[in-house]
Amino acid sequence: MLNELLGILDKFGLSAEKRPLSALFSSKELNQKLYAQHFSGRSAVNKSMRAQLLCFSTDSTIPLKRFIACQVAVDQRTDDGRIFRTTGIITEVVQGASDGALTSYLLTIEDPLSLLNHRKNSRVFLNKNEIEVIEILHKEWCQRSRVYAASNQLDLRGLNENYEIKTQITQYNETDFQFFKRLLARISVNFIQKEQQAFVASFSTDIQAKKLSLFDQNQFLNQLSRQNIRFHRSDATERFDSITQISAKRMMQATQVHLQRWRSDFIDQEQTQKTSKHRHSENISNFGSGLELSYAITPASINDLNQKDGADRADILHLEKLAKNQTLMLDQLAKVFVAKSTVRDAEVGCWFELLGYTQIDQHRGADNEYIIISKEFFNQNNLPKDLNHQCLCLVKESNWLDKLVGFNGERQGNILNLQRREVPVLPIYDPILDRPKAHPMHARVTGEQGETVYVDEWSRIKVRYLFSRSEDNVHASNAGSSETDRDSAWVEVLTNFAGKGFGSRYLPRVGELVLLDHIDGDIDRPIVVGRIHESERYPSKFDDKGKLPDTRYLSGVRSQEINASGYNQLRFDDTTGQISAQLQSSHGVSQLNLGKLSHPKEKEESDDRGEGFELRTDQWGAIRAGAGLLLSTYRQDQAKGDHLNAEEAKKQLDHNYDQIKSLDKTAKELESTPLDVLENLKKFIEQLSKEDESKAEAFKSAIVILASPKSIGLSSEEDIHSVAKGFILHSAGKSINISTQNSFLAQASKKLSLLAAREDASFIAGLGKVLIKASSNVLDIIARKDIHMSSKEGKVYVTSPTELILTGGSSQICIKDGGIFSKTGGLYESKAGQHLFKSGEKVNKTEFGNQLYDLKVQLFNQETQQAVPSRKYKMILSDGSVLEGETDENGFTETALSAKQLKIDSIDYSDE
Repeated sequence: MLNELLGILDKFGLSAEKRPLSALFSSKELNQKLYAQHFSGRSAVNKSMRAQLLCFSTDSTIPLKRFIACQVAVDQRTDDGRIFRTTGIITEVVQGASDGALTSYLLTIEDPLSLLNHRKNSRVFLNKNEIEVIEILHKEWCQRSRVYAASNQLDLRGLNENYEIKTQITQYNETDFQFFKRLLARISVNFIQKEQQAFVASFSTDIQAKKLSLFDQNQFLNQLSRQNIRFHRSDATERFDSITQISAKRMMQATQVHLQRWRSDFIDQEQTQKTSKHRHSENISNFGSGLELSYAITPASINDLNQKDGADRADILHLEKLAKNQTLMLDQLAKVFVAKSTVRDAEVGCWFELLGYTQIDQHRGADNEYIIISKEFFNQNNLPKDLNHQCLCLVKESNWLDKLVGFNGERQGNILNLQRREVPVLPIYDPILDRPKAHPMHARVTGEQGETVYVDEWSRIKVRYLFSRSEDNVHASNAGSSETDRDSAWVEVLTNFAGKGFGSRYLPRVGELVLLDHIDGDIDRPIVVGRIHESERYPSKFDDKGKLPDTRYLSGVRSQEINASGYNQLRFDDTTGQISAQLQSSHGVSQLNLGKLSHPKEKEESDDRGEGFELRTDQWGAIRAGAGLLLSTYRQDQAKGDHLNAEEAKKQLDHNYDQIKSLDKTAKELESTPLDVLENLKKFIEQLSKEDESKAEAFKSAIVILASPKSIGLSSEEDIHSVAKGFILHSAGKSINISTQNSFLAQASKKLSLLAAREDASFIAGLGKVLIKASSNVLDIIARKDIHMSSKEGKVYVTSPTELILTGGSSQICIKDGGIFSKTGGLYESKAGQHLFKSGEKVNKTEFGNQLYDLKVQLFNQETQQAVPSRKYKMILSDGSVLEGETDENGFTETALSAKQLKIDSIDYSDE
């Protein structure tokens, strides 16, 4: 039957070679069974072609899947007899009505690029520009799809600009075509699907692959092969194809573009403004129109701080280029031309010179040159009347009239959208709207091998997008799904407090799950907004005990020691009746516990262990306060007073100062040595005085106060050392009791003075002897009343190496080497049972013991001849002993005592 149909057409002179329209399929079977009758569609720069081809066949049983992905070439005979070819891929087929003899088929034909609509993906590209990403996509499609590889070739010869290498480009839930189109639009690169050969020698010429051409300048566009098109009204007879109608359209557009973005490296907003150079209106100027597009676009990306990623650094020039392209895009939209044409070989993306149109002829040169931006076309074969009626009935029965442009009217024609060649062609792009919707998403923290915390100087991290698949990253040696620092660009981490060198810092660790959001909704600007506990990554277990919901009243922060089991924690316990806070390091179980203390919780409650605060550790501890320290058990309810309020201790010191001063006065009256610490005690008390009532209490120097309204205990199982460079003062309102189970030893390099002002002074040795000795001076024993010297069991010895003098009233006895001499102005009475006088006998002299020698040096400045006070020194004596100290206010060293006379070997002092 098909042969019969074709035979009828041949009779009417409509053989395949003479038909206006013919189709060639890559399937031999379809070539034998289909007759193409009508072809219509639309193609445009920066869009994929979509057309319908109406075919008839005598076979109503052709499997529809035989059509899908089949290549097809639709050839149209032009006015000069050449064959203009349009190729594509069948992406849809509908079997229409059938009358028993003929069956209608409506095929949808699209560019090979349309295949990219049938693959949706999410993936990451690192350190590449948009053109490099397009090349990767094209190569992958050639490897994945035989149809694509056979029907499409990438042509980059139209690119002249240099394009910025981005740290990260992300495809997210987009078809490859959406991603492809978005990438090109944002860098103002156009694309067009062109035929390898727009004209072929015959209808049987083999189908060739199309060219996917990218271009960024109009100079790349070719001129139509016919070079010019004449304007000729449709009501006049015209042998050649022409433009039969043309209209110009001008629309109001913004004349200024303002762009701004955040620059993290400058910590400031970067902005630029561009004004159109195209005259939009004769009534208002571009500057005075007030028509402006102002965008706050995505912050500038910041690449690796050490430039290891090879990405281009953010630059104001990039922002200015975007603003300029936005301005040119608005110029392009401001004026367009729409032409009705019969030119069958009007190829989209080519330019021509328009002739014969009066209004246009007034212009010169480039003003008469137009680029075909888009074309809506139709063409059909001219069938015999009966056959044409039969086909029309089938189309109507199939409800296809609305889909087939011009089917029941003119045989062929098209509508062209034109643009002057001098106006740059740019893709339509909105920097806010033309990007995928970005939502919060999971990611896993990654880093270099062996690293637990992997960050850069700005605390940014690397992540693995969980949607990134290994098969999508073959081109990059698995970067993007390698679970290493090669899986993403540096990602910022949100913190609740960020200052210049201060703030909070909680760095995600390798392997943790984080939640990513996106700055300004841009999929290429991820930011970590939080971390998530899921599955075995259970929430914090304070003290490594318990689990939720049993411990739901605990809150806080718990860290983990790197590559070990230790931890630090800040825990808040809000359990009713057990409210407390704890700062802890597991090392040495070092803790500061505050509040109602309780044992670590494994359940909702735990046993109490005290109240107040506890600072404890199994290791060493130290308390340092450079300006002063107060340890007090005086109450300060509800913390209403100043934290250094030592008023109670000051009152106690004042009271004791008065007592000590009174007792010291008594000591002077009793000719005892007065205390030399009183002035220091007065100055110490002054350190506690408050000078400004409007300010909080504060010590005037770095003193330590230990105060309590009750007793203070000091205990040690070994030694207690109390040392002061200055004075040590012990004062008590009652007794000072000192008791030891061994010896009580007291030494003073100068004086030793003991005073009992109101009662007795006792020195008693229970078993040993009592020794009172003045090694280098006089021993005075004075009493207002009697002096009793007695021995209950032994003798009383009074000896002197020179003489012994006993005086009572006006009488005296002197005993010395020369003899015994007695003097009295009164009666000399001697009573004895017997008087015996013998010849003379010498008595051995008593050895008194070693004499002490003292040594003191005064330092002088040779230039000023002034004493040098408060100077540290080191003195080495002739016996090798070393004395160190600081000179007093008169430049004197401390007094050195020795049992023998010594000399100074050397003395060193500091130059401070």
